[in-house]
Amino acid sequence: MSSSPGSEEEIRRLLAAYEQYQVQAEGISHQLGLAQIAAQGLERALGAVEALEEAEVDQEILVPIGSGSFIHGKLASKENVVLNVGGGVSIEKSPAEAKEILKLRKNEVLEGSKKLSEILAKIDQEMQKIQGMMQQYESRFGGGQESEGVV
Repeated sequence: MSSSPGSEEEIRRLLAAYEQYQVQAEGISHQLGLAQIAAQGLERALGAVEALEEAEVDQEILVPIGSGSFIHGKLASKENVVLNVGGGVSIEKSPAEAKEILKLRKNEVLEGSKKLSEILAKIDQEMQKIQGMMQQYESRFGGGQESEGVV
């Protein structure tokens, strides 16, 4: 029950392509997770800037220091918000400007996530095509061992 050399080569090619798509899908899924975390952070920052508008100078506040931890502080000024612009550089902007910048960043992250999701869907379609082809080979050539565990 051996299959022709051409079909064995085709099966190997399909398996290699499937594995490559799997690696790409895992990488994109990881990027989507990071984008989701970034979008959540931007949403929290937007909420904090909006809360700043309601706060009073010298009001007691909790200042986040990371990992869900806070220190007590007093609001010294409502005039400016310090934004990280990358490369260890920060700038001061008015709360209104900061909100616009944060909204823009969030929209960019969400747009990037949308594009990644579309790419992931295309990869999934290609993987499904390969699974279908492997099932056809399996039924045509009696279920060779090379295709086990893939479909």
